[in-house]
Formats: sequence, C-alpha cells, structure tokens
Amino acid sequence: MNKKSSALASALFFLVFVFEVIKIPGNFVTVSQSIGQISNLLFTQYLVPFELISVILVGGIIGMLYVSGGD
Repeated sequence: MNKKSSALASALFFLVFVFEVIKIPGNFVTVSQSIGQISNLLFTQYLVPFELISVILVGGIIGMLYVSGGD
C-alpha cells in the first residue's frame, strides 16, 4: 500500500466516522447505574454475547502470539 492510498483510506475513515457520530440522536445525560445492575444484566440477559466475545478475544490473543513468534 502506498502513501497516497493509505492517506485516502485514512481520510475516508475519518469522514465516515465523523458523519456517523454526528447522526447519533440523544442528549447524553448520564444515568445512575451501579456495578450490581451492570453485572446482573451482563450475566443474565447478555450472557451468550459476553461469552462469545471472550472466546473471540482469547483466540485473537493466541493468534497474535503465534504470528509474532512469542513464547
């Protein structure tokens, strides 16, 4: 990849990112939440996605170590 194409890709990513962030609706007022509420949701309603993400992350870490030749 040469410098022109990488600069173009970076500029395109930045533009898409900015436009998508601008489109987010809402007033971003913080809501009072406790760690207990978050952990309750994480281990009841979102248990399967949480476990899938953990498996993907562990696989990525193992793959990174394999590619880098680390011990």
